Amino acid sequence: MYTIGILQLTQNLDDAVHGFKAELTEHGIHAEFHYLNADGNIDQLAKLANQLAEKEVDLIFACSTPAAAAAVKLTQDIPVVFTPVFDPIGANLVLSMTEPGGKATGVAGMVKAEDKLNFINRLLPAIKKIGMLYHTEDSNAIVEVANFRKLNNPKVQFIEIPIKEAENLSNLPDILPHDLDALFLPIGKIIEDNFATIVYYTDTLEIPVIASHAPNISDGALAGLVANHYQLGKDCAVKAMQILKGASPSQIPVDTVKTPEIWLNQFTADNLGISFAEDLKEEATEVFE
Repeated sequence: MYTIGILQLTQNLDDAVHGFKAELTEHGIHAEFHYLNADGNIDQLAKLANQLAEKEVDLIFACSTPAAAAAVKLTQDIPVVFTPVFDPIGANLVLSMTEPGGKATGVAGMVKAEDKLNFINRLLPAIKKIGMLYHTEDSNAIVEVANFRKLNNPKVQFIEIPIKEAENLSNLPDILPHDLDALFLPIGKIIEDNFATIVYYTDTLEIPVIASHAPNISDGALAGLVANHYQLGKDCAVKAMQILKGASPSQIPVDTVKTPEIWLNQFTADNLGISFAEDLKEEATEVFE
């Protein structure tokens, strides 16, 4: 029997853990799991990673960038499989996506910017100007914003709206340009944690919100093209099995989201007077009423 450590920053990624365990079970892998959750406290992750190392686990499944970083920094040579880390190279977890080169590999959870832009064009075909609200201290948000800057699309103009701290969101009516057709939210913890505040103001201003964090869609965003965390966990389990059978994580490529899902909120659409295209509804994985 194997011994596997699971290191998680918050419970938001429970689905990834469920998918990871389910895939191992489906393949007859018997393992004892040691699960540690920092409950959002990044400062606790190094301590928790050490606790897993003391249990001499065969592998650590790390959910979130900070959790993966804490596991990789352990002095012990324990393989690490991570998700949904958006920028594994920028986070210094791997040297390259094709040849990680160290003791970590995994599945990156960011949906490609070009895929999101195509989705936005299908969702709101007449859209011309969209705000992009992000936290300037969030590395994942910075990566996603940078990816959008590289897109060359003459149909949609992105207006960057950076905030330095959560308290800035109380001034949202003053910092949002008055002529936005929609507001896009790149992935980012501060934005996600304060989504209720954001949607309170955007509802008042009748601005549709396109989210990157799946739970924000059921909570009032209009729609999103999102990664399925359960599937990310299953894909990570495949890599974990390779490692447990002797492969080196340094030679196992990091994958990315292959099939992002369309999530729609019909209730929000009705309130905003927006009609979803029938083909979009047919393709949607989730439609919240």
